[in-house]
Amino acid sequence: MFERIDEAVTYIESKRSRHSVKTFNEIVKRLHLNTHQKNMIHVAGTNGKGSTINYMRAVLNAHGYTVGTFTSPYLEVHNDRIRIDNQPISDEDLLAYINKYYNTIEKEHLSMFEIDVIIMLDYFENHHLDYRIIECGIGGSRDKTNVITPVLSMITNIGKDHQQLLGETLEEITREKAGVIKSGVYFITGEQDGKLLSILEEQCESKRIIMHYVPDYMITRYPFHFTFKSMDFVLENQGEYQVNNARLALFALDELIDLDSRLTVRAIESAKWKGRFEIYQYQSNQIYIDGAHNVPGIEALINTLSLYEIDSAVVIFSALEEKNIKEMLQLLIEANYQIIITTFNDERIMDIEAYKKCKSVKVIRSFEEALRYAMLQSKDVVITGSLHFISSVRKHLKK
Repeated sequence: MFERIDEAVTYIESKRSRHSVKTFNEIVKRLHLNTHQKNMIHVAGTNGKGSTINYMRAVLNAHGYTVGTFTSPYLEVHNDRIRIDNQPISDEDLLAYINKYYNTIEKEHLSMFEIDVIIMLDYFENHHLDYRIIECGIGGSRDKTNVITPVLSMITNIGKDHQQLLGETLEEITREKAGVIKSGVYFITGEQDGKLLSILEEQCESKRIIMHYVPDYMITRYPFHFTFKSMDFVLENQGEYQVNNARLALFALDELIDLDSRLTVRAIESAKWKGRFEIYQYQSNQIYIDGAHNVPGIEALINTLSLYEIDSAVVIFSALEEKNIKEMLQLLIEANYQIIITTFNDERIMDIEAYKKCKSVKVIRSFEEALRYAMLQSKDVVITGSLHFISSVRKHLKK
């Protein structure tokens, strides 16, 4: 049992063991947690889950609805994962829930994510909420959030990430993520690849439901203009990829509520998601922070930089060893950006020593030194890679 929130969070973040969804569901049932709560929305996908959830939350809030959200990872504090109307669970409440389930955590050897799911279910059940939007951890069928019964399920998009857990091919990853598709539950996706859509459609047919998908929307210049029904939107100071995330959110919401044009446009245009093409004025430099932690993310970042006409930026990059680092770096090299590889405090960090002989990149171990060097080279500095890296960068800049 804990008296301080920092000790309690350190404790749960140290928990790594995993259970099957079936075993975890049995634990949840023994705890008498309600997995059939009012208006649960389940969000899976490779990229864009947090942003899509945030757009949905903003629009629902604008229409007067109370909304709980469950997202991961966090960029500032652990509490950020569990929110009501964009306000994180308080230290007092989080501490109380960790202590409440301490014996279960020890007895069942729960992982951090499993602990968070349990706390989220209990916390949401004890508040009057109109909607609960819940993000998958990484997968679908084997994800611990798949114990819930939603009114709507969605897959943002599908790309190569977490292959060691989800499968080596896009087809294998798609079948895993398709596990969120359930009988009688409205399903929508923003995926565009025909081969992957056919896999999702097969799963929908087996569940006897219709697959709904959001067609691609071509963006050719900044700021980013797009339409939905009779509404016109303009996204500024955001990544180009947010257009697809916003449109997916709108298509899904249109199934759930009557959208008021004025409220909807204002909510979408003002909604921001931390760590996704955040722009900082830092001394005399423009700093762009983007958590592009996989190949599709890097591709989307490069496209956004092109539309912003940022062609001489220095890119500071750091990622976890498990990622497709060589492929991500190759994309940045081909885009002709000056690249600095650095490190941050994580036991899973990439081996930067392996890149010291690479002529296309510069290796600077200290991030602070890397940032100082980059700022001397260009007025535009892009910082990207692991979300854990992005989290530490944001804390540094805010100091």
